[in-house]
Amino acid sequence: MKKNRKNLALLLLAASLLAGCAGQSNSQSSQSSQAKSEKKAESKASSKSAAKSAASSAVSSSAVSSTKSSSSQASSKSAASSSQRADVNRMGTLTSQLRVKLPGMLLPAADGLGQGSSNLNIRYTSSSSQNVVYYSVGNSPLALNDSRIANEKPYAVLTEKKNVADASSLINYQEPKTGLPAVKIASNVTGTEEGAAGSTYLQFNQGQWSFVVRASNVQGQKPLPTAQKLLALYQQYGLPDTAAKSSVQVDVGESLGSLNTVITWAKGSSVYQLKAHSMETAFKMLKSLK
Repeated sequence: MKKNRKNLALLLLAASLLAGCAGQSNSQSSQSSQAKSEKKAESKASSKSAAKSAASSAVSSSAVSSTKSSSSQASSKSAASSSQRADVNRMGTLTSQLRVKLPGMLLPAADGLGQGSSNLNIRYTSSSSQNVVYYSVGNSPLALNDSRIANEKPYAVLTEKKNVADASSLINYQEPKTGLPAVKIASNVTGTEEGAAGSTYLQFNQGQWSFVVRASNVQGQKPLPTAQKLLALYQQYGLPDTAAKSSVQVDVGESLGSLNTVITWAKGSSVYQLKAHSMETAFKMLKSLK
């Protein structure tokens, strides 16, 4: 009997030990699962953080790149603006110096150039009877009347003849012609055409001004296209106020140093003449005359 009780007690003890082991195993399994879940959560959080960091870095890089680009564009615009101001200031500076040397002479404020203004050079001569101003573009900007400017081809020459008794003898105004073939230059402007000494002359008149275009027959030139451009420039820019009938004479063909455009007019007791390598340059300069 005692033996059976002892066996029963042993069985109960064994069962209790087995139950404890099972519980401990379950607890360890649960802790392991929880640890795995926590690691997965940490991994996801870490991935999200890395993604956010990469996105933030990309946005930051883009912003820096955009800022650099904007800064570069602003710098380029600023440089171009500074260059334009320098070009304008050079003409203004030289003209201001010229006004001191040639008081009372009408001078243009604009150089009339499409390019090369930064290397604009000016020289002049003066006497009791006339002033002559030479405008040219060199390899570098030089001081007013620098001796080296004489070696440069002028693109424009402005002359003032002073105390002129008979302006008409210098101006060469052409009265409207009659009895010659008519040429329509614009819808409301008609000129006349005549040939002489291997050239064709096309003339038209506007107000106090006569306009004559000469074309070389030998070179196969035609005067009409140049006359039409000349009229358009006159209508756009106008010409100086004149005290007498005045003239514009143009030889077809433009090139550096050619001075093929010649505009002559009277102002007070002086006769002015501007020669230029192109019609447009001449009109731009005269538009700014003061």
